[in-house]
Amino acid sequence: MAKNNMNPFTTGPYTFPGFNLQHALRIILGVVILVIVAISPHLASAEADKCDKPGKHLSQMRANKKPIPMPETPFFDANDKPINISDYKGRGVVMNFWATWCVPCVKEMPDLSKLKESLAGSGIEVLALSIDRNGAKVASKFLTKNKITNLDVLIDKKSAVLRANRIAGLPTTLLIDAEGGVRGRVQGIVEWNHDDVIDFLKRCIGPGKS
Repeated sequence: MAKNNMNPFTTGPYTFPGFNLQHALRIILGVVILVIVAISPHLASAEADKCDKPGKHLSQMRANKKPIPMPETPFFDANDKPINISDYKGRGVVMNFWATWCVPCVKEMPDLSKLKESLAGSGIEVLALSIDRNGAKVASKFLTKNKITNLDVLIDKKSAVLRANRIAGLPTTLLIDAEGGVRGRVQGIVEWNHDDVIDFLKRCIGPGKS
């Protein structure tokens, strides 16, 4: 009887009895897919959790289950130069819609101005878009008269950005992450410069949080 000299510990090819490589690979692939499916909801939940629990100072915030892409509808600076939300990619944006004739808007403008100062260097911008029909002239006069120096004059012509985001009332503020996704909206007056609000904004829409 011939001896079987094949040694499984040599460098030569060796196949274990009953072993099927393709079958094993299919099993491994199936396990990987199951793991991905299992952890995906948890990853999505962790993503959503960044903008959960805004606190009592943002109790009226309506958070989105997932970021909604911000429409690329232009707004304009004091020199009538068009600006798009994509110009702020890589930075979070607090986008407030207001008008000089809106009493609640006027009331919260000083706090928005302070918020912009508090967020300096954080990678989050504060933009206040006026929907006044007379545009930059009226908005600029108001900001100067009320000594609101931190906010730039920005105009939403014909309320185009407002309508593109289906905003029905003033003041309304959109919270936009660094990738241009709307994480939520706040309707009504907010104590914007409160520490809890600032911490939440950094957690929810700050760079690296999207």
